[in-house]
Amino acid sequence: MFNLKSLYPIGIDIGKKNLYAAQLRKTRQGFAVKGLGHRELNGDADDALISALKEISGNGQFHGKRVTVHLPPQNVLSFPIRFQVASEASLEEAILRESKAYITFPIEEAIIDYPSLISPSPGGANQYSAIITAIRREHIEQYLRMLKQAGLIPEAVDFAVCSLIRLHNFLHNTTNNLSILCHIGYTQSLLSAVTKEGIIAERTVPWGTKIPLKKIMLNFELTGDEHKAGLLLKKYGLVHENRNGSAKDINLADETETGNIRAVYQIIAPHIEELADEFHEMIGYLRSEERKGVVEGIYIYGQGALIHHLEGYI
Repeated sequence: MFNLKSLYPIGIDIGKKNLYAAQLRKTRQGFAVKGLGHRELNGDADDALISALKEISGNGQFHGKRVTVHLPPQNVLSFPIRFQVASEASLEEAILRESKAYITFPIEEAIIDYPSLISPSPGGANQYSAIITAIRREHIEQYLRMLKQAGLIPEAVDFAVCSLIRLHNFLHNTTNNLSILCHIGYTQSLLSAVTKEGIIAERTVPWGTKIPLKKIMLNFELTGDEHKAGLLLKKYGLVHENRNGSAKDINLADETETGNIRAVYQIIAPHIEELADEFHEMIGYLRSEERKGVVEGIYIYGQGALIHHLEGYI
């Protein structure tokens, strides 16, 4: 019999074309996965999403109806601001004033949050920098209605960058030094620069594992077999870049193996370079903001685990 206190809400990530769900439970050994789910969203957007949510709700892998939700990134605006709070104004009033220049719809229709708020320096009285997230109120209400139609109980709407930081903090001891976090998805990825104090920068980029997987399928004539393409990507990936240090499970004396190493590398390397360029842009922005602190490390999460030696290449 389940101890309900050991179960967490179902986490639901809604994308443009895909929906992902996961639920954890607490055990004596730590956290364990209770359920995982994925559905493609085809056809009419609302009907497809409600149908997928109902499938998750009725899936025996999951327990309970409580959910926390990531909304589609295309519905969420995210931008950095710097501002000063006048003595007669409140912090919220100053944030609202500065945000108007970035929000593309009437400010009265926006729900605004600031997952990160940092004072630039001890001597900068009433001066702040912040990461702002904003979404139309009608979009929030629309998604909440669809969740309820599917029989689910939304407890919180979360932002992807906040979830990524919590995961990182759980796995690593954070410091005051800069860390660059990257969550790689199927069609897009999230990059963020963070310290113990907060978020310095974050952006969503249209880069994911879909293109290298499709290119491997095409070049290895694996029509429709994305699973096998994923196995090749995970086994060979970018091993060609570091054959001596990361090919322990590959027989380099085998001509077929060495051919696969070379072929996969040549197929995916141009696409990986696009991701590397995104990291360069992030680092360039940090330098322009006079963030001269040490970058403690780059941490790659999500589907980055599918690409052998990606961490070394980046």
